[in-house]
Amino acid sequence: MNTPYKVGDGVLASRGEAEGDEGHEPGTVVDAYSLIIGEEERPMVVVEFGDGQRAYLRADGPEVRPAAESGPGEEAAAS
Repeated sequence: MNTPYKVGDGVLASRGEAEGDEGHEPGTVVDAYSLIIGEEERPMVVVEFGDGQRAYLRADGPEVRPAAESGPGEEAAAS
């Protein structure tokens, strides 16, 4: 399986209600798998949001992207 995310990864994901940056919310990957349709294989993830709702999304599409990680200087600024 060639999925860019694994269970436990923090991501920004869209619930499909809005497009663009404003439509992405923080969530956690709770399942990662490959969907096989004939000869085609699609990487998929299940993202759980803070309110407990889940979204089933293509892992290689615009709906899911890595959560922004803080750099070396950003941790001290956030404290």
